[in-house]
Amino acid sequence: MFANKFIKKLRFFGLISFLVPLITINVCLALFSLIGTVEPFPDLNWSNKKIEFKKEVFHKKFGNLEYINTWKLITCPINVTTQYALTDEDELVEITGDGYNELISNNKIKSFFLIQQNVKEVSCVKNYKIPYFLLKNIKGLEKLILYAKKNNKSGFTKIRNPYIYGEVSISRTARYYPANYIFKPFIILSSILLFFYWLNNLNLFRYLENNNSLKNPSKTFFIFGSLSCLFLMLHAVFLGIDFDSKVFLKLRRLIIILFIIFEICAQVYLIKNLYKFKDELKNYINILILKIKIYFVTIVVFSTVIIFALLAFGDINTSTKHVLEWNYFSILLIYYLLSFFLWKNSKISD
Repeated sequence: MFANKFIKKLRFFGLISFLVPLITINVCLALFSLIGTVEPFPDLNWSNKKIEFKKEVFHKKFGNLEYINTWKLITCPINVTTQYALTDEDELVEITGDGYNELISNNKIKSFFLIQQNVKEVSCVKNYKIPYFLLKNIKGLEKLILYAKKNNKSGFTKIRNPYIYGEVSISRTARYYPANYIFKPFIILSSILLFFYWLNNLNLFRYLENNNSLKNPSKTFFIFGSLSCLFLMLHAVFLGIDFDSKVFLKLRRLIIILFIIFEICAQVYLIKNLYKFKDELKNYINILILKIKIYFVTIVVFSTVIIFALLAFGDINTSTKHVLEWNYFSILLIYYLLSFFLWKNSKISD
């Protein structure tokens, strides 16, 4: 019955080691995309397609505003608005550049108008159902995003999908507030969860060895697995720390490379163990899933070698690098999901 306890832990840590880092990087991506896409607007009754202002009110509303105090995200026009001025001659003129300044300087404006057009305002959060729902129902989220936009004006940008287009890297989506408060602790948590995953594999093999079910199983996977956890944790710790030093930049790259190498080695050595003792473990594992894991690890190893070769010797643009990064790390996590399905969830007497 002791083996079943280890198997339950392995299934748990396999599943959660897949979910936590995958959810973390995609939550950071969603925040980055939201903050880069939506914009704040004056807190007005935008249900009206045409809004009139007196000159003094116009300047109070649109001059030298502080995002947090006067503009809102959830109060925005669904359609694009155009600014117009009503002159002393009752002529409605669109406000553009020098024309607006000339009207102001000659004091020929009686009032101002905002008129919504028949074009969707892509910067209005109302046009995005899930973000709008979250902003309306999570207290403080709107103020948090406005604070982030105000203090990181150059950090965010509109993106489509970095998995396909590679507009940003994983580290950039996680570097800025508030994503940095999500990425760091949850990636560090992920490294701890991964350590327990490798530790429980070790404990299971030790137990089966002591129980004379297995003969001299390799423990090498645990060494590589522990090292991969260490370097993943270091990657999270150093993210967002900027030193004007080429040595520091190279160190950060080395850390992520070592994480990948040790992670792949750990997966390979564990698979070798499982395959070597597949007959002895047939009551505990799903042989079909084991075969899938073998194919999966083989593909990952060859893909890693090819990617490293391309990065080292090829002329790859930044967008392609980002596409490879997002897809590679997400696919790499599937190994742990397969581990959840590998071990049988049944009560087998030892």
